[in-house]
Parts: sequence; C-alpha cells; structure tokens
Amino acid sequence: MCCQRIYLSVGLFGVLLLSSNADNSVHILSKYQQLVTSTTLNWLPRAHYDSSREIVIGGFEIEEAEDDSYNNQAEKSERKRPLFVCRVLHNTVLVAGSQRGDEKRCTVTIHGSVQSYDKYELLENVDNAARVNWEHWDKYKSAPIGAVAAEKMFVARHAVHNGKETSPDATTRYTHYIGTLNSNDNFATISYVRDDGTEGSAKSGDVLVETEPIYYDLNRVKLNWPKKRVIKRTARVLGEAIIANTGEEAANVAQAFGYAYKYSVYWGQGHAILKGLNTSITLTNGTTLPKIVWGTMETTNRTDVYTVEIFLKPGTGLNVTLKANYTDMEVPYSGTLISHYEDGETKSRVISGIRREETMFDVTPEFGSIYFLGNYSLVPTTTVPPTTEATSTTPLPSTVIKDIHKQDMDNEDHDENMIIAPKKSDMSNMQSDDGGPLSLKNKVEVSHSGSCSFRLNAMFILSLTMIVHRIT
Repeated sequence: MCCQRIYLSVGLFGVLLLSSNADNSVHILSKYQQLVTSTTLNWLPRAHYDSSREIVIGGFEIEEAEDDSYNNQAEKSERKRPLFVCRVLHNTVLVAGSQRGDEKRCTVTIHGSVQSYDKYELLENVDNAARVNWEHWDKYKSAPIGAVAAEKMFVARHAVHNGKETSPDATTRYTHYIGTLNSNDNFATISYVRDDGTEGSAKSGDVLVETEPIYYDLNRVKLNWPKKRVIKRTARVLGEAIIANTGEEAANVAQAFGYAYKYSVYWGQGHAILKGLNTSITLTNGTTLPKIVWGTMETTNRTDVYTVEIFLKPGTGLNVTLKANYTDMEVPYSGTLISHYEDGETKSRVISGIRREETMFDVTPEFGSIYFLGNYSLVPTTTVPPTTEATSTTPLPSTVIKDIHKQDMDNEDHDENMIIAPKKSDMSNMQSDDGGPLSLKNKVEVSHSGSCSFRLNAMFILSLTMIVHRIT
C-alpha cells in the first residue's frame, strides 16, 4: 500500500512537471546568440486550429493530374497542397517537421528515427503580423539572427531539385522537405523526411527567420469617444481670484490661472506588437501626437495656464473660481499599424485597442456677482459676458478636444479625433442662479416693472373711487 502511494505521488509529480513545462511560446535567435521570445509567432496545438489561423508554409506538394485528353505535357494541370511547419516531442526532443495539406499528422525525424504523430503543434503567424522568410544556410555558416527554434534546434528545409529525391515514376513531387537544423554538433546538418518515408540529411538548405521591426507608425487613428469608460473622476479647484477694474474707464480685464498636474497616457500592449519600439501616432484628421515608446505608460508633470478675460466698468469687480475634473478614463481606438524594418521594407495591418489617459479635464471658470469695489454692493446692470482663453506652457493634453466648453462629451456626435488647442469659450454654461450678472439683471428688471405696475394700479383705483363718490 505504501509503495502504491509512492508510485502514485511520483506519477502525479511527473504529470505536473510536464504540464508546467508546456509552453507555446516561439523563441528566435537574438544578435547576442541567445533565444528570446517572439511576439508575433506562436506554437498552436493542432486541436485549436481553425481556418482563420495563419500557419507558416514551408513548401508545396505538387500533384499532376493524369488526363489523356492533353496533347502535350505543358497542358497538364497541377494541384498544389501546402506543407505546413509543425513540431512534436519525438524521442524526448522537440523537432520540426511538416503537415501535408489537410492531413492531421506531423511527420518528423531525428537520428534516423522517422515517426508520424496526430498530436502536435503548428507554427502560427499571429494576425499575420510576423515578417518571416527562409534564409539560405550551409555548413560553413552559423544559424542566422532571427532563426526560429523548435526548441534547441532550428526550423529548416531542404529544396528538392528537379525531383531527384523522388521516385522516377511518381506523380507527386515536393518543392521542399521541412525538418530540423542541428547546429550544435560539429557536423551541422538538416534532417528531414523524404516522401518515401525515409530520413534524409543535407549540409545546406534554408532556415526559417523572423525579422523584427525597428519602429512603428500608427496612422489614421480613430478614437471611439462615445464608448469611453471613466475609471475615476476627481473634482479639483485650480484657483480662485478677484478680477477688478481699478482704472477710470471701462476695459477688458484678464486673470491668468496657472496650475500643475500629472499627465499619463497608455496605448496598451496590443496583439502581436513588439514592446519598447518608438512609435509615432497620427489621427484621422492629420494631427500628429507626441511620439511614444510602445507598450509603456508615458507619464509627465505638466504646467498649464488658463486665462479668463471680462469686460468691466471702472470701479467694479467679481470673484472667479477655476474648477476641473482630474479624470482617469479609457477610450477604444482603431488604426493602421505600419512596421518599419532595417532594410526599408514595411508591413501594415489594422489594429484596435484601448487608450488609457489621466489628465485634467473639463476646465471651467465659475463667476460670482459683479459688485462695486467701493462698498461691495451688487451692480444693478450687466456687462458683456466674460470670455475665457486657455493657453499652455507645455504640450497640451491630447484630450483637449475642440472647445471643451462647447462640447458635450457624452454626445455620440462628438468627435474625439478633432484634437486641437482649446479656443475661447462662449460661456454659455455660466451660472445664472447664484447671483451672477445675468441673474442679477433679470431680478432688477422684474423688480422695476413690478413696482411701476403697482403704482399705476393704485392711481387707477383712487381715481375710480373719486368718480363714484361724485356720482353718488
């Protein structure tokens, strides 16, 4: 009984060990001769395959159709079946091989042992984002930078020249045999399986290589503002001041509010995108945003200035409070990602993601009543409605959209992509029920008209009384 428990424990430990070692990551050879994880390639279990997946092709199986109606050899039709790159654990080693067309088997070889498996992994080009190619190799060269590893050995292939390695009477021929390059021994060779099921080897061939981009361009970015999600919004008072006209003539009087805050933006990691590359971003309207390092949170301390300007008569003033919301929010976006490579080539695809931003938002001045500076009594008339202007001593936050005082951020017609510097506001949202200038004007006019109406009614009643008295 005790021995059974020991064996059971060892078995469970072995299962756990195998499951913990399961890794679908693809590793490529770096310039430092170390294996690093690829961002755009993946070993996909055969059970998870579907037609939407992009599987790396290593060659083709060409089958000639036999038809006596053809008058010459050139008119014979051909059917091509792809040979997909796969790998499987064979004799305790992960080695590369090929899957023929729709067949659900991966055929591999190592050290003269050829085997076909129905449980294996296919090499997936995630979202077709990887730039892969087959680079020539021979026994006088080491494995090239970017070589794709099956595990400790590299994915390779051998070209079948003029069908020399196929039987003379075969109606099927191969362009390449997919196998494994073992470059660790002194006799580096590519091992592969011929179409007759035997092992072959070669001192030259092609090695599968992934070339990584050196920088990105994210163009035609469209921010889906109606679907924004506010994570946190904190009300802030940015400043309080008294705007006064101490001169002898009516004039425009301005007050500048300076304030500091932490600004951060993160465009997400994305799918099959290399982290740490310099990235330039351009919106759909052509606006270029500051460059970022992809996959990292960009955080800066910013100092901005918001200027309030109002027309005041001499000897008058009012109180102004500048308020804002410090907002942490997420906005979905889509755009075209262009990968640039060292040889000048480019590769583009459409991506989508979530842009997260923390910034000072909804900066708005609130006005008190206009009063006389001498006795602090309210001015019974109004002046021209105040105007405001926002200026910045640092690059403006990218969420300053059109005129923040004119836009309803929850309106579906709002265009988040029109990011420009803020304009002068129209103050249409100025307070009208807290004793402000407009509110005061309405109250004064109502008071005067009410008083005049009362006097006329009293005189009419008195006159009517006198007329009735004389008649009687």
